[in-house]
Amino acid sequence: APVHASYAHDPRFSVILLPSNVGKRKAQIAAIRRSSGDLVLNVDSDTEIASDVVSKLVRKMQDPAVGAAMGQLTASNRNDSWLTGLIDMEYWL
Repeated sequence: APVHASYAHDPRFSVILLPSNVGKRKAQIAAIRRSSGDLVLNVDSDTEIASDVVSKLVRKMQDPAVGAAMGQLTASNRNDSWLTGLIDMEYWL
């Protein structure tokens, strides 16, 4: 509710309220289906992206043979423990 209240009247955003908690994947599908842009960028709420990521992804998408593009994921805490190191390795794989 607080997020909705903050952004519902901002013309830069389109807020979608689903009837129930349908999970992340179904929420993403609903958002993509309602999008009107040529490209859709999807990131998790805890993701930090480099300043040049969007321009690099857009350049890749100029090729009609490319249907999707993604950046390299790294865990910011990958050196904190063996577990975070394994999580980072999973991103790499």
